[in-house]
Amino acid sequence: MKLTHVEPMLATAGRLPSGPGWKGEIRWDGARCIAYVPEAAPVRLVGGRGADLTERFPEVAEALTAVRGPLVLDGELVVVRGGALSSSALQDRIHRTRPVAVRAGTEAAPALYIGFDLLRLGDRSLVAEPWVRRRELLEGLELDRPGLRVPPVWDSVAEAYGWTREHRLEGVIAKRADSRYVPGACSRDWIEIKNLRIADVVIGGWLPGGTSVRALLVGVPAMPGGRLLFVGSVGSGMTGAERRALAAALRRLAVPVSPFTAGSGGLGLPLGTEVRFARPELRAEVEYLEVTQAGRLRHPVWRRLRG
Repeated sequence: MKLTHVEPMLATAGRLPSGPGWKGEIRWDGARCIAYVPEAAPVRLVGGRGADLTERFPEVAEALTAVRGPLVLDGELVVVRGGALSSSALQDRIHRTRPVAVRAGTEAAPALYIGFDLLRLGDRSLVAEPWVRRRELLEGLELDRPGLRVPPVWDSVAEAYGWTREHRLEGVIAKRADSRYVPGACSRDWIEIKNLRIADVVIGGWLPGGTSVRALLVGVPAMPGGRLLFVGSVGSGMTGAERRALAAALRRLAVPVSPFTAGSGGLGLPLGTEVRFARPELRAEVEYLEVTQAGRLRHPVWRRLRG
């Protein structure tokens, strides 16, 4: 039996839903992956954008080979390091394509497949079935084995949200218990709620965009009265008026020398990027998901200037 391609269903960003009929799952922030497990053919792992990931994650394909098919799973690839999810280790694995590099990555940072939905079982498509029925069938597959997991689910989305905050995970996905799976759709039946953290940062430079700001370069004091430790660039979350006002304020604070401990080459910006520096006098708040191993804020979003 040929297992036909299924586009992953997507969640819509929103707030915690109220009322009955919702279930809570962990938002893993891994690499979205549809797993095709035929009855008598090689397993295929297909990324959310259609990339074939099978040869990049051979340990996952091997683990799924032991599962009786045919079936199609929706889930995510994750890498765990030191008891915590590591997005940097996962990205490193995704970009390894040469066989020797893939083997080394498999040994150093083995991946885990989190299967959270069942789209096909045997000769029957399940996309028109309600989520609660798909979940029941998924749990019946007994996928909790080396390299594979079925994630927990909560009857209360608020409890799931609190648990993910306590364990410093990215957030939750709230799913309607009666929702069908709509391939390729961004649906309000699935709502993602992220756990954002807030950081106090100092603006030490900017990327100009005409009379406006394209992005702010921010840092934290490396030591009292010292230079700034660069923690990232913030380009989203600002209104047009805020960008123009920040550009005007920063031009008045412009200096020729970087206030960061690293020079321009150490800021991780593309070669040739136009950079302006400023006296580190403006403090701000930004939201972010986590701090990477390199000490950078992941997905920082502008909140406001501090008084």
